[in-house]
Amino acid sequence: MEQDVKRTEEQTKKLGKPITQITYIHNYGELTFAKATNKKAIEMILLGLILFQDNYPERTKIAFEINTSIYFSMMFSILKKIAASELLNKVHTLGIEGWEESLLKYIDADQLPAFLGGNRTDPDGNPLCHSFVVHPRDVPEYYYLKKSEKKLSSSPGVKKLNIPRFSKVELPFEVTEPNSFLEWEFETKDRDIAFAVYFQENSLKQSKPVEILPKQRLDTYYEPETGIYKCIEAGTYIVVFDNSYSWIRSKEIYYKMSIRGPDELEGSNEKNALQLIM
Repeated sequence: MEQDVKRTEEQTKKLGKPITQITYIHNYGELTFAKATNKKAIEMILLGLILFQDNYPERTKIAFEINTSIYFSMMFSILKKIAASELLNKVHTLGIEGWEESLLKYIDADQLPAFLGGNRTDPDGNPLCHSFVVHPRDVPEYYYLKKSEKKLSSSPGVKKLNIPRFSKVELPFEVTEPNSFLEWEFETKDRDIAFAVYFQENSLKQSKPVEILPKQRLDTYYEPETGIYKCIEAGTYIVVFDNSYSWIRSKEIYYKMSIRGPDELEGSNEKNALQLIM
């Protein structure tokens, strides 16, 4: 995205007039069912879309989505839920046939690459225009994030939980000194688990615990989940591992958790601790 901004600046200098918007062409000819439904891929696309909307909302002039199939429709139905209407209005979805003619209605043939129906080629005559077009290809393995080796399960002091499907486990921790810290580190053997923290005053044992860290599903595929919470008040802090959403699979959890006193953490860690807002 930053490179696109630099290109508009270069074109502004070259043409002597402001160039602030970009026309995008995205080719989905190689999109498969597996790629369109891959959870990690969708999460990355959603993150990219959010970053784009938040930081470059007016950079897009038109976005052509070409060679689209039912697999694209499946993926796009998810993206539309968070995409701004102003951006969606700029998206032109074109199927497997007839997209070349549609592109030429908006882009001059001398500017449109030959493989997209135009006349432009590389200096050596290559119609694929590798000198300025980014073609889809598999991500090189040296870019891969490697799956963690799940070392926490064999570390000293670790505890193990087996949480059946449709179930959850609550771990209470008594905090006697205000401004103490609740620390945790955990990993799942496989898949994700929902995690939350609740607070209950000791003087109100019959009251319903208050959620202080909202429940969210966490995946420890690449590394263990770690965190720290500053316990402003004395009382019972309840850590919850929730697998009630799973219809089929039980979850195996390895964890370390402890309460540390107000003076046991260095200042830098204390500043990063989450605080209970009453």
